[in-house]
Amino acid sequence: MAALHLGVGWQGYVPSLVFAGAVVVAFLCLPLVRWVPAGLVVFAAVSLALVGGYWVARDSAIDSTDPLPVLLDLVPRLLTAARPAPATPELMVPGALLVFGVSLGVASAGRGPAGRARAGSGRAGSGRVGRGWRGGGRAGRGRSLFAPVVGAAVLYTCTALLTAGQADRNGLVAVVLLALVAVGWLVVDRLEAGGRVLLGLPAVPVAVVALVATVLPSGGAFEPRELVEPPVSGLGVASPLPQLAFWAGLGDTELFRMRGPERAVRLVALSDYSGAAWRAASLYGPIGAVAAPDLPPGARVDETEVEITIGELNGSWLPTVGRPTAVTLDGAMVDPDSGSLVSLTELQPGLKYRVRGVLDVPDDTDLLEATVPTGGRTHRYLALPGLPYSLAEYARQVVRSARTPYERAVAIEQVVKQGRVPDPQAPVGSSYARLERFLFGAPGEPGANAGTAEQFASAFAVLGRAVGLPTRVVVGFQPATGEERVVRAADATAWPEVYFAGWGWVPFDPVAGVSSGGSSAAQKREVLDRLASITASPTSTPLSPPPPLVTPSSAVAAQAPAESRRWIGYAVLGALPVVLLLVLGAARLARRRRLRAAGATGAWAYVLDGLLLAGRTPPRDRTAPDIASGDIASGDMASGLAEQAGELAGLAEFAAFAPAGQVAGGVSGGESSEKHAWRLARQVRSGLRRGVPWYRRMFWAVDPRPLWRR
Repeated sequence: MAALHLGVGWQGYVPSLVFAGAVVVAFLCLPLVRWVPAGLVVFAAVSLALVGGYWVARDSAIDSTDPLPVLLDLVPRLLTAARPAPATPELMVPGALLVFGVSLGVASAGRGPAGRARAGSGRAGSGRVGRGWRGGGRAGRGRSLFAPVVGAAVLYTCTALLTAGQADRNGLVAVVLLALVAVGWLVVDRLEAGGRVLLGLPAVPVAVVALVATVLPSGGAFEPRELVEPPVSGLGVASPLPQLAFWAGLGDTELFRMRGPERAVRLVALSDYSGAAWRAASLYGPIGAVAAPDLPPGARVDETEVEITIGELNGSWLPTVGRPTAVTLDGAMVDPDSGSLVSLTELQPGLKYRVRGVLDVPDDTDLLEATVPTGGRTHRYLALPGLPYSLAEYARQVVRSARTPYERAVAIEQVVKQGRVPDPQAPVGSSYARLERFLFGAPGEPGANAGTAEQFASAFAVLGRAVGLPTRVVVGFQPATGEERVVRAADATAWPEVYFAGWGWVPFDPVAGVSSGGSSAAQKREVLDRLASITASPTSTPLSPPPPLVTPSSAVAAQAPAESRRWIGYAVLGALPVVLLLVLGAARLARRRRLRAAGATGAWAYVLDGLLLAGRTPPRDRTAPDIASGDIASGDMASGLAEQAGELAGLAEFAAFAPAGQVAGGVSGGESSEKHAWRLARQVRSGLRRGVPWYRRMFWAVDPRPLWRR
């Protein structure tokens, strides 16, 4: 029931069926304990499950050659997926592994204690042996009763965390689970307990749930997705900004078609500027990720949905509208800060998808007195490494009469547009040197006072940052109007955006000076009329060379260790079985030393361990002599063991029940009774070991079952 409920965190009914199947597979693994030790069965099953999870998820991982990072990345990938998560194999792997592991633990706990009870004994003798059996049985029965409840609670809690409490708002599933627990305890376990009515047990989970429900707050659900970042990084998708000149040369070539409201189409928003070029973000996650943008959206937003059909548009960038919130395309990844949507595969003609996005739509009056944020989150939108004096001084002259951030933005838009013309044949580039030539170049120089939308948008963004405006550059399209609009190569453009506190990103258009979805043209004209020196001339300054684009040394240094550390994952996976066997062998050796210190009674317990390993667990009410003459001498065991086992049983009972100070007789050769008992125990154990099949003899020294016997 809890496994089926966990499937609510994914889309469709397939995950619930997969998780229910994982429960069945986990319980089917338990009959293997008849031939292989239980600890090794659990370890092998978990190992195979992890290997299977790696093989399923490796195809969608960025680096699939190292198994350990792929497995460790499963949960972050799920937590940054849409809600509910798509029912893709790699996203269902964490849930399947969780259900399989919990079910395997529940099945082992439900079966293991009974086996331990049958194999347990106290000191050698009928009275103490009997008490040991009954105590172990009670302890085992208690653990067996609570194991399924704990497993269901774990799965239910994980479902609540994955869905932020939305999967069971009214607690109906919790009530059903409690009812199943009560029925199981009152009916099933009542029959197994010989008719005893276990009325007190159901009150325990009911009381715990009631207490938790009373103490926990009703609102503000804990969101585990806020603890992780989108796991996919380093996609290395190139910026399409330099392609504007190329698209301008293609003219009427159809790039894609769109249906829906008439909105500007975004391709990518560029926020990082190095002084030489604009760079696209490298950190992307599945659309619908919880990770919030570094600058929050505005107070007024508009949600719209469009249908896109790809034509001759190449590359990996997906056209969208605003910040995308949903897309029907599998494998689409989004940059949470800019809203840029990218495909993991190359775009193909005929590709069709629907995308829904949210745009900031502040009113004119909202922007007049709006402020801009300051602090750590705006650093990347204000960064101007190595800014030349000519550009900094020019920006100060342009806005010296502006009173508010909005007036500064309008002034910069006007001065960049004034006296400059769009030219698709102009030199490309966004470096400081190219922008100085664009703004200050002498007539006749290539690129002086002329450029593509790249230079207009970049000049606005750089001048705006120089006077404290958080800016970025957006590459997109301004298609014609109509029900089904054909977006052609000539429609490609770029525009800058300014972030205003409380109102979000507002676009400007220094190319044409018209509204691009931000404030109206009339509002801008009123602002320009109030400004006194909007056409200030720049200070004559020699052109500055562009700063060198230097790759950070830390990034270079991180690439080499990444390759050299790849073998660590393989080494860890290969060493796990060896480490487990060494730990089990050491634990068995420590147990033998403790039994050796107990003398003859420890020797008899050592023989009982051998009976457990040989699959000859005696009934709980048998005395030591009965076990020696019956269980050890029966079946395929050598008849010579009966005499040795009988002598050892007598020594053990004498040591357990004889009055203090008496010494066992019948030991020849001056050998002490304890040494003689252990010599007999080793002989009996050797005989028992020879009587088991070879495949069980392989695990004789590391079988963990004797460690659990009381």
